[in-house]
Amino acid sequence: MRFVSLAFAVIASPALGATAAPAPADLDLGGLLRVCASLAVVIALIVASGWILRRVQGGNARGGSRLRCLESVAVGMKERVVLVQAGEQQILVGVAPGNVRTLHVFAEPIASPTPNAIAPAATFRNVFAQWRGAAS
Repeated sequence: MRFVSLAFAVIASPALGATAAPAPADLDLGGLLRVCASLAVVIALIVASGWILRRVQGGNARGGSRLRCLESVAVGMKERVVLVQAGEQQILVGVAPGNVRTLHVFAEPIASPTPNAIAPAATFRNVFAQWRGAAS
């Protein structure tokens, strides 16, 4: 406990030479420009990394995908039963942590291959475009 109080006394000591903050008139315009340029470079690197990562991973696979999850139902805390469309065939699969099993392969489809109950999630681009339209 003595050490903590001694540490606070040393930190708060005026002998450490606390420097006064520069007056607003002493603003360095060159330094501010460097900070803004550095921030712009960091943001550009983040955007470029996202673009490259999306290209490397194959982009948006929703369009011509031959494998779809049609429906999914939770049957336990971590267990699910999933209806998967693979090409023209529908397969009922049981999914648990570390375990995936085929439960049944259907001879003829039991559900339409395009789910119509759930709308696709809004992308950032769509939400941003709506926001910009509302702001104008």
